[in-house]
Amino acid sequence: MITAKGYQEGLAALRAVRDEIKPLERQLAKVQAELGKLHATRDQKVQELGQFEKAKADRLATSAGLSVIDVVALAPSLGPQEPASAPAEPPVTVFPPPMIIQGRTRPHRGSRNLLVPRPPPRLRHSSPHRPTR
Repeated sequence: MITAKGYQEGLAALRAVRDEIKPLERQLAKVQAELGKLHATRDQKVQELGQFEKAKADRLATSAGLSVIDVVALAPSLGPQEPASAPAEPPVTVFPPPMIIQGRTRPHRGSRNLLVPRPPPRLRHSSPHRPTR
């Protein structure tokens, strides 16, 4: 159990820690601001160099201390390019399966002119077959 004297000593120790933290937080804010400026300068330089026709993303990444993905995000022209002569594939439209409402099959909204098969008729369960004599 803490006594009143122990509590006062604890508060004094806490103030001492607080006093050590404050100047470090101010230094950290300054360093973070400077780091932000340097990151912005680096990103701008990567974008500028990425415009060079023979620029390579991996070389820029190594020089900038970034990953290739980060370099391509800054200079998209350095990323993989689709060939201009590649035929464009038509988009594939996928319709959801039909809804079954009260035993009837109905297409979803927006799927006009869609032929939807009806579900097979339900078989009635009857008593086991007994052969006749």
